[in-house]
Amino acid sequence: MQMHEAVEVVQVAGAGNANTKLAEGWKLLAVTSAGNGQADGKTFVFYILGKPAPPPEMAKTINMRFP
Repeated sequence: MQMHEAVEVVQVAGAGNANTKLAEGWKLLAVTSAGNGQADGKTFVFYILGKPAPPPEMAKTINMRFP
C-alpha cells in the first residue's frame, strides 16, 4: 500500500501496538524514531500505519459463476 491509498493514518509507539494494528488490517507505511528531548538521550520508535479503503461496493456484489 502506498501513502496516497490510505484513508486514515495513525502513529503508534512500540512494536506491540504496531502488531495490534497490523492484525486489525492496517498497513505499515513508515517507521521513524524521535528522542524525548531530555538529557538521558532515550529514543523511541514510532510506526506509521494506514488503513486501506474498503473495496468498492460494486466489487462486493459481483457474482461470478462459471458453468
